[in-house]
Amino acid sequence: MTDIRVRRLEDIGGFLSRWTALYRCAENPSFYQSPAWMMAWLGSTGSATLYGVEAEREGRILMMGVVGAGPRRPAVLGLKEVRLQETGEAALDDIYVEYNDFLTAPEAGADLRRDVIDALAREFADADALVFRNVRLPLAAAAREWASSGAWNCVTLQAQPVYVVDLGAVRSAGGDFLASLTGSFKAKLRRAMTGYEQRGALSCRVASTEDERRTAWERLAALHQESWRARGKPGSFANPKLVVFHEHLQRHAGEAVHLFEVRSGAETIGVLYNFVHESRVLNYQSGFKLEDDNKLTPGFVCHALACQYYMDAGFEIYDLLAGEADYKMRLGGQSETLTSLSLERASPRNKLRYLMKNLRR
Repeated sequence: MTDIRVRRLEDIGGFLSRWTALYRCAENPSFYQSPAWMMAWLGSTGSATLYGVEAEREGRILMMGVVGAGPRRPAVLGLKEVRLQETGEAALDDIYVEYNDFLTAPEAGADLRRDVIDALAREFADADALVFRNVRLPLAAAAREWASSGAWNCVTLQAQPVYVVDLGAVRSAGGDFLASLTGSFKAKLRRAMTGYEQRGALSCRVASTEDERRTAWERLAALHQESWRARGKPGSFANPKLVVFHEHLQRHAGEAVHLFEVRSGAETIGVLYNFVHESRVLNYQSGFKLEDDNKLTPGFVCHALACQYYMDAGFEIYDLLAGEADYKMRLGGQSETLTSLSLERASPRNKLRYLMKNLRR
């Protein structure tokens, strides 16, 4: 028999110790489930109300997760949501988890995700919705199957393709990333690189010393904010809670976090903020120099140089993460799909919400 426990997360150290032990043998874990990510996240959530979820059978922990269960927003008529690996507070959830799932042992069995969802629904009897953002196929399938057998509706909020560059395939085909691209895009990149070379030699590196990392982080923030402000938007680094999280992550993750800097001569034209997980490199954030000449495409140049760099270093996948974007579609190919789902109780509150939503249309 499987014992599923949902408890207020108070002993964070003990929970993380059990999480780390399960992570070492987990089935297909992601960087977003790594002990470093979880330590940084749990250390950044402040007063958020979090619960640890653990499923145990015969003394062996088979599945773990963390859910946020904040207050009803707005009070009285608002929704009460329980969210996997999120808090419900927008500023904190800008951290934006991907490849989301429960941390799962290989022997857990096909039904355990459904059993855990059922336990959450029973534990949070006053919740209007269980929200799973950017989840992989096994959890999305389990959520849909569970909802189909009960008094809950499964609403798909978003489905986003993941684009990746198969560095292993490029390596097998000769190891020249530019040569692997299509004709027009290849010409565009070569033209941009030539333009930068006229200013000064193109070079790239991963910041290695403490001083280099601090300087690269500051350049990333400055370039990112400059480009977003030019579009009339605040940019990610305007969110202090997001910045605190990533400062924690860099301390906990060490060499699994890369600040990849590209220069033309002495001038930095871009910084990529990447995560390293096994044979995979995940591009999480970026900052590029604004250029008046539209033939200079610093984003494409930086990603192309990063692909060549990481391929030469022996990595297999350069992961551009979820979401439709021109640069992702040009550089890589579609991999899996991450789905955001809301399991919504068939309650009077939700029925009223649907009615009001339809009246506004």
